[in-house]
Amino acid sequence: MHEEPVAQNEVSLREYLDLLRRRKAIIISTFVAALFIGVAAILISRPVYRSTGRLLIAPTNPMMFGRDANNDPLGYLSNQRQMHNIQTQLEVLLTPKLIADAFIAVNLPPTDPRAKVSVDRINEDVDIIDVVSEAHNPAIAAGIANNLMNLYIAQDEDWRNGDIKTSIDYAKKEVKASMDRWNKDQIALTNYRSKEQITDFAGQIQSQTSMVAGLRTRRDQNQQDLDNLDKMLEVTQGQLAQLNPTIKRVSDATNLNIAKMREELMTVNADYQGALALYKPDHPKAIAVKTRLDTLDAALKKAPDTFKVTEVITNPEVREVEASIRKMQATQAGLFSQFATISAQHDQADKKLNNLSQRQSMLTRLMLASDHSQDHLKKIQDRLDELKLRDVAKTHPITVLNPARAEDEPVRPRKVIMIGMAAAAGLFLGVCFALLQEFLDDRINAPEDARRLLNVPALGYIPRIEKEDQRMLTSEKASGSLLESYRVLRSNVRFAAVGEPLNSIMVTSSAPGEGKSTTACNLAIAMALDGKRVILVDADLRRPTIHEKFGVRNTPGLTNVLVGALPLDKALQNTEVENLQILASGPIPPNPAELLNSSAMEQVQEMLKERCDIVIYDTPPCLSVADAQIMAATVDGLIYVVQVGSTRKSAIKHGNELLRQAHARILGVVYNKMQMDGKKDNYYYCLLYTSDAADE
Repeated sequence: MHEEPVAQNEVSLREYLDLLRRRKAIIISTFVAALFIGVAAILISRPVYRSTGRLLIAPTNPMMFGRDANNDPLGYLSNQRQMHNIQTQLEVLLTPKLIADAFIAVNLPPTDPRAKVSVDRINEDVDIIDVVSEAHNPAIAAGIANNLMNLYIAQDEDWRNGDIKTSIDYAKKEVKASMDRWNKDQIALTNYRSKEQITDFAGQIQSQTSMVAGLRTRRDQNQQDLDNLDKMLEVTQGQLAQLNPTIKRVSDATNLNIAKMREELMTVNADYQGALALYKPDHPKAIAVKTRLDTLDAALKKAPDTFKVTEVITNPEVREVEASIRKMQATQAGLFSQFATISAQHDQADKKLNNLSQRQSMLTRLMLASDHSQDHLKKIQDRLDELKLRDVAKTHPITVLNPARAEDEPVRPRKVIMIGMAAAAGLFLGVCFALLQEFLDDRINAPEDARRLLNVPALGYIPRIEKEDQRMLTSEKASGSLLESYRVLRSNVRFAAVGEPLNSIMVTSSAPGEGKSTTACNLAIAMALDGKRVILVDADLRRPTIHEKFGVRNTPGLTNVLVGALPLDKALQNTEVENLQILASGPIPPNPAELLNSSAMEQVQEMLKERCDIVIYDTPPCLSVADAQIMAATVDGLIYVVQVGSTRKSAIKHGNELLRQAHARILGVVYNKMQMDGKKDNYYYCLLYTSDAADE
């Protein structure tokens, strides 16, 4: 049993180069198309010129006059134009109105798509802005950038001047309002002093405070007495709750129900006598009245004449506890009255004390308000003086560092870069399309594809012969490259059999039309020319072709020998090639697989080995019928024929699985119909010949 080799999936660099060589048509076409598109884009695109101007943004220091904006009532007036950061300036530069005015200044409509403007800060460490404009005319590009910078500076100066004037007007109004507020606070303080006749607030407050403290002490003592009395009252009420308010007294009494029961018994007896008068004693109604009469009589006999009576009377201990509670409640009422009187006196004294405190607080507030108004007036007056000074010594924080210049060279299109990018993109897409095409193509396009699937060596490479009459080695028109290819195949088969006997070989393929029969014929001829005694057996009992290629009769043949109709020696036919005999297929049987799998076939195979050095079998394709599997299990070696550019990878994979299941010994692969890369009649110019010589 032969060990099944493990498939090798590594792809070498040479194989990638071979792949690109095979797919060079799509690579070149994609490259040329991309290059053409790039050149066309350059030719139809208009040149774009870029001009760059530079602005310096230097905001005024809001502390330049030594003012603290946090404590200054008008500090925000002088800082309102300095609070804008660089990002805000960038947004202002890109306002649609400014950009539209800049476009109009160079006679362009505001929404002209041929020109555009961008602004950006150079870096985070400097307050410099680049104003960049692009247009199809260098003068227009420079004009847009310069106009935008000038318009922005003019707009900022207008805003700044308007802010200072507005601030001065507002500060003047604040000075007048603060002066009026301070005068009003001074008048209110003077009037309050006169109205309240304020002398010694401190002495009055101290005396009144002592009085309030004494009344508070008395009230607290009274409250404590009330609390103690409440606790005693609670304890006494608890005792009362634990006592039973009443007690029970038991006496005998006559049972009054006996008289009622006797009266009812007499009535029922009368009813019973009446029922007897109307009915018989066994009548249901008479029986019902009798039952009721018996029940009342039994109940009367069981009822007692007298029974015990229990009377409930008031508990004398409860009266004593209730009297004690009423006394405590009277004392509590007196303490409540005393507490109310003391509380009223305390509230009145406390109210007078609060009034004195409020009058003193009011005086303090009026004095503080007057001082605050005076201080506020001084600060606002100082700020007004500062704003007037700023109006005289105003600065220009925005400066044009570099005006935009008209450039001679356009920034787009960059012809060299675009052509290079188009070429690189075309080459990249071409390679991608080639790889995609190779991935989607299920055909064997190179010997390496079959080698990775079968993991067996290449035995030979047969060149493509277009004319059918030149494909056999016996033909006078056969090329030297064809003869040399089968010599190499013959040598490689011999090398593949080193160490193991090789008396029988079968040739098969995945599907019909891949050249297996021609390969078997030419291999047999090559071995015969080498001095070997060879018998070529046409084991394709379904579509035999060996007899046609050698020009001999198809009968008698193998099927005649298998059914015993003819001896083997009489079925063998000689050929014009020395040492080569042919066993044709014979008549096509209805059951080829059964014949090949019979014991007669085994005997024929043994007899064939005795009559020659090597037997070569031409069998049907391995995927079509089971004949190839049957034969593969009986021969010493198998040659797999693959037509490059036609055989499917899936077919080879499936065929390999079937042959491995039959424990076939695959000697190698013969690649048929190979394209020659050199001169027509020179085998050594075959690319894959030299590449595989190193593998042998």
